[in-house]
Amino acid sequence: MPNNRSAELYVQLLDYSKARLNDSLKKYATFPSQLSFDKIFNSNCMSAMYDEQRNKKTFLPKASLWPKICGLMETCDACKNFYLAQRSNLDKFRDIALGQQFENEFMGFLNSMGIIAKRADNKKKNAPDIQVVKNSSIVCFLEMKYLSAPFVLRNKFDKDRECYEGSTTLDSDQKILAQRSIVENEIESPVYYVYWLDYPCIKGIFFMESTDVYKYLDSVNNLEWTRKQRSGDFVGQFKVGHSEKVYLPLLKMGNFEELMGNLV
Repeated sequence: MPNNRSAELYVQLLDYSKARLNDSLKKYATFPSQLSFDKIFNSNCMSAMYDEQRNKKTFLPKASLWPKICGLMETCDACKNFYLAQRSNLDKFRDIALGQQFENEFMGFLNSMGIIAKRADNKKKNAPDIQVVKNSSIVCFLEMKYLSAPFVLRNKFDKDRECYEGSTTLDSDQKILAQRSIVENEIESPVYYVYWLDYPCIKGIFFMESTDVYKYLDSVNNLEWTRKQRSGDFVGQFKVGHSEKVYLPLLKMGNFEELMGNLV
């Protein structure tokens, strides 16, 4: 069985935010199951693809999971066809605004649960965006990312990884180097990289502590993939998009229930 409390929290998050987020996603091509959670299919995916494999030395090939999860093979085919189709050019500023809305919804949800979360009072451009406060003291900082598109060809380019566990992307250019410097040299409170994953299969909130994120960055020399540039990467002659990526291992991340325990 999946971690029921984490699934319950995620469904509560969707109930809190879905109407507003769906309105914002009208300008985007969305997968049919985006911003939803099927209590049978997605629960089975979470159980077999995440809970049962967490922190093991190896993980199962995606194809070996198809017989175990009813509907997974068909979902994988639909996912591949959808996300490999020609996608629109990047609109960096629109995507930033959408990402901020997901952050706002997550902060609003935390506040509705009695956890004080707000924008970090920091003028530094690359500092973490969210801070959690209790009794006027900072509990931790959160750097949050919403992902709905798995790297469906992950295994094609790296036989040791799979799309379901190896799509938690992180920009690995000067942006993360600048943020790392701030986190390691100027912040004393814990910092968590939080992922709102909305894949067709795996859905939920996951996190990794900054020290583990940076260890992983070092282990892959800050680069696992360089995506093709798109017209929206540039404003005039200036590049605003991020092409260099690493993919944090999902199975080394904590779940929603564990994150909530760290915030109180």
